[in-house]
Amino acid sequence: MKKFISILAALTLMAGCFSCSEEKDVKSDSKPVEADTTISEADGSVDEPVVQQQAEFREYNAEDFKTINVNLTKTDKEPPFKLHSLNISELDFGERIPPCKQGEYRDKYKPFFGDELNDSDPGNREYMEQFRAEWEKSCTEPTKGGIGFWRQCGNDIYAAVSYDKHCTGGYHEVSIFRIDGLTGKATEIYRHSNPEESFNVETIAVPNGKVYLSVKDKGLMYLDGDKLVPMHYLEGYSHSLMGDSSDKLVFMSTKEDLKEVPVDYEAKEGEVFRRYSENEAYLINGEEMVISEYFPDKDEWKEISRRTYTPEEIDSGIEYENLPRVYGKLAAHTEKPEGKRKLDVVTDEYRVGTGITGLDILYADHDRLVVKLSNKNIVHIFDMAKMEHYVLDCSGLAPMSQYFGGGIFVYASNTDSNIYYIMPEMGLTFTIYKFHEKIEESYGSYINAYRGDGSFGFQQGIAMNKQEKRDPETNNVIYTNYDYEENIYWVNGDEMNG
Repeated sequence: MKKFISILAALTLMAGCFSCSEEKDVKSDSKPVEADTTISEADGSVDEPVVQQQAEFREYNAEDFKTINVNLTKTDKEPPFKLHSLNISELDFGERIPPCKQGEYRDKYKPFFGDELNDSDPGNREYMEQFRAEWEKSCTEPTKGGIGFWRQCGNDIYAAVSYDKHCTGGYHEVSIFRIDGLTGKATEIYRHSNPEESFNVETIAVPNGKVYLSVKDKGLMYLDGDKLVPMHYLEGYSHSLMGDSSDKLVFMSTKEDLKEVPVDYEAKEGEVFRRYSENEAYLINGEEMVISEYFPDKDEWKEISRRTYTPEEIDSGIEYENLPRVYGKLAAHTEKPEGKRKLDVVTDEYRVGTGITGLDILYADHDRLVVKLSNKNIVHIFDMAKMEHYVLDCSGLAPMSQYFGGGIFVYASNTDSNIYYIMPEMGLTFTIYKFHEKIEESYGSYINAYRGDGSFGFQQGIAMNKQEKRDPETNNVIYTNYDYEENIYWVNGDEMNG
């Protein structure tokens, strides 16, 4: 078993999901606009009227729908799709000595090891000695590549793989690999090897097979063959892909207003202080956040929302609350009408009075809205085509739900629960993955739901081997190492609906 460390993307997970191939537009109520009549200059003839349909904005109240409380019925039958799996901790990306560990760059990017020889703490001293030995080894012996960021597209995985170990200057030896999830075969599609420039991949998106990247301090770009092409959008902002819809490119772009201060600065009341490294610290005077959708076929951007936050709002964590974003096919957000306690969900096409005081939006398209209670795993589906409101209490199965491929996936963030798939209208409940053994919580096991482009899955990490280093005199634990095994399990949306 190979030692594997993976960095998860915080904003690539946990939003309403669907497959590109599963979308079918259902006509909304509409009315014709006045016909445009034009006259041909050549012969004076009158062209046929051009009638354009413009959808009306629709408004619904919870009372407008027929409420159906759906009973969940478990079945031992196989689910209506294939669940794929891959042990990503066993993937082999080869070995390299990065350029930052050679020549003049070796000392330039050398880490600070502290005064380990003079440190009276035996645990810290031994740890720093091991740290120095590992760094020195990485300067002369090749290092195995490890995944820093990855994203799934159907049955393929696209991964940013780094070979830098203990480098203070960033990531100087990085490759993008396309991995066949069904065979595990990895193919390099781009390589960065430059001791002068770090290449820290923050986002990968692969709609329709085209690879888009967000690279720290370099912005958004896409791969054209083996070349990177800058997109020059909101330069100077940090970009992350929002996990909202499987065939859309929706980015959250942020820019902080920073003031550099000494690292030992004592923040005053109302100030937001951040120490980015042992030599770098800032006050955050504000932040601007922009959510935009990119249309590759037109090379155009559509700004969905823009907001500026004060230091007080940043410190309170309000930045991501109630920000309009795309869930499935439509941008949606919640509103609380004046004088009311219950929330409305608002899109560009409709407003639904949900009759719910606290909710999370899972999915929104032209005629379907899916939400869940904020404090309990009860899912509500508003079907505007049938005018039916389905209520499914999934709290007895697990605490979390996501909507994908016309159904509901139910799961927990640990191995205490199995993973289920529910057909909403019937309540038919399939167990799609069972945990064969109870994993000790101290081993750091977890289940992480993720969505890719046309896929939806779960990543399971288990610390299989626990190695403790103890002080020979006191027998106290100095430090602990784990060997992790990480597996991913996913559903391909195209297979799910085809």
